Amino acid sequence: MMLKQYNYVGPSEIQAQLNSVPFSQPVDTAQSLLQQLHQLNNDLHESPFLTVTFVIDKEGNLRICDRHQEHVACARGRPVLSAGEMTFAYQNADYHLERITNQSTGYCPEPDSWQVVDSALKQLGIQYPDFFEPAYDFRRCPRCTQINLIKDNYYYCAVCETDLPAFWNCDQKG
Repeated sequence: MMLKQYNYVGPSEIQAQLNSVPFSQPVDTAQSLLQQLHQLNNDLHESPFLTVTFVIDKEGNLRICDRHQEHVACARGRPVLSAGEMTFAYQNADYHLERITNQSTGYCPEPDSWQVVDSALKQLGIQYPDFFEPAYDFRRCPRCTQINLIKDNYYYCAVCETDLPAFWNCDQKG
């Protein structure tokens, strides 16, 4: 089965800043996840919750970065199989994955990309939610090209009020 790849569809000025961010390493074991989460939490001044940016790269690897880092930087500008945010709760010197979303306006992955997230997390042998919560749908306006987050099945552009298509079209520039 061919997995859908998502190209970066966000602002070019963000993609142009890629050389100024550290490269994220693949998370391939529960131990490497724990190490990266401890490093990120130390950098962010210890908190009971830690939300990180994540991507699943074309090879199916999970990569995580500081939440304030753009998905395109986490992916080094390359296409991804999924992207979003993960929220971990820190308790008893361990992290528990509480929530996963596909919130990425840079890649706009569809909720169906959950299957690759599930596969990457299953390899780590950790507990995690059963689906994206919340799951987001994105559409590009065919008139003004603005990327829109669909809320409450409202398929109208927030900028120019044009009808949005029922199908995913974020990689179309107009």
